Amino acid sequence: MIIDCHAHVFLAPKILANKYVKTTFMSVEDQIAFMDAKGVDKAIILPLNGAETPVECQSMGEILEICKMYPDRFIPFCNIDPRLAKHPDKIEVADYIFLLDQYKQLGCKGVGEMVVRMPWENPLMQMFLEACQHVGLAITFHTITEDFDGYGVIDDLGLHGLEKCLSKFPKLKFFGHSTAFWSEISADVNAETKHQYPTGKVTPEGRVAELMRKYPNLYGDLSANSGLCALTRDPEYAYKFIEEFQDRLMLGFDACSVINELNHVEWFKAARDDKKISEAAYEKIMWKNVNDALDLGIV
Repeated sequence: MIIDCHAHVFLAPKILANKYVKTTFMSVEDQIAFMDAKGVDKAIILPLNGAETPVECQSMGEILEICKMYPDRFIPFCNIDPRLAKHPDKIEVADYIFLLDQYKQLGCKGVGEMVVRMPWENPLMQMFLEACQHVGLAITFHTITEDFDGYGVIDDLGLHGLEKCLSKFPKLKFFGHSTAFWSEISADVNAETKHQYPTGKVTPEGRVAELMRKYPNLYGDLSANSGLCALTRDPEYAYKFIEEFQDRLMLGFDACSVINELNHVEWFKAARDDKKISEAAYEKIMWKNVNDALDLGIV
């Protein structure tokens, strides 16, 4: 069994992903072909529907329809902009709960990908996280710093905003993702390298390890080049990191385009076959951790 914890899937994408990648995001057919080639059984679809979405927006109706069409292959997340269509001073936690409850009843297992350019400390973000915890939906987040030109929840070097939320909402599961998250696996990360794919040896201990040790509600979403590079840059450290946090690391791809080359499964299989990681750790990362974290009920 292999479960992809991070997929973006459209029924019929029309808009190019960006000016550098001359393809659209993944269609249902593209995604299933990719999954079959990698041996992936199921994928979690993260809706792209926020104001900061860097591609064509999609509706939750589209996500739910895809999952209805292929119930054995896809699992839905929902996505809500914490700013809502109300005056900020009028928004209450109950407004979020009203929406999240309905999405949970429709089969959504989490929230994300959160890409809103809003600090963790923002009062609306805080109410939104409180509602997610209340309803029991995990969140997958993308993070950046204030000065970075991109999308994602705003934090600083050292992920101190995230830490405050991990402490304040101990029953809410946070799935960490993005270059600005995984670059913090090394203690020598700086403002210049935080949004890059750093190379070379990891300097222990980075903030990711520190936070995962301290907060059992923080999980590692290993999708995209950001997640894989965090491991491949220093395999010796990676094997130790995997051993320690094998219960909270999750395979993902974030395969946004048919031309992406994402070799996560191959890397993990080689590590297992070469006895660098245990069979138990391999199985947990491939599917058991996300199954348990989201209560998918797969046996």
